[in-house]
Amino acid sequence: MKLRRTILLFLICSLAGCIGSVNPISTRTLLLEEGDRVSQRRDAIPKLYEFYNNRPDDREGYEVISKRGGKFILNYVPSLGLLTLCGKPGLGWSKQFIDVDETLLKTLVDNKATFDDLNTGKYDTLLVTKTPVFRVNTNGKPF
Repeated sequence: MKLRRTILLFLICSLAGCIGSVNPISTRTLLLEEGDRVSQRRDAIPKLYEFYNNRPDDREGYEVISKRGGKFILNYVPSLGLLTLCGKPGLGWSKQFIDVDETLLKTLVDNKATFDDLNTGKYDTLLVTKTPVFRVNTNGKPF
């Protein structure tokens, strides 16, 4: 009987760990290595939009990661309509927006929105903040 309970608890924990996950293998990543912190954060949204629109295949997620001065992750999961930000890798996701589609991404590009604009709430009237943050998989290290 004790063994049954242990197995049942293990199965429940295993299944609970799968809820809300996106397969990291299906996340396509663009690494930004050129430019300083300001330029990388300024160009993050246009680069993500271009990267997503020029995709050679369909993936579950697309992201732009700064490997140098910008130090951020901008992750987009189109099927879920999630745009997720990490402003300081290692400290977790900082903000997440729901109901984001290609048209809304284009609007952000047209308005010259920056990563910092999204992270500080400048576009909170246009974007719907999701709390708690749905943990999306990434090829970066938000935690």
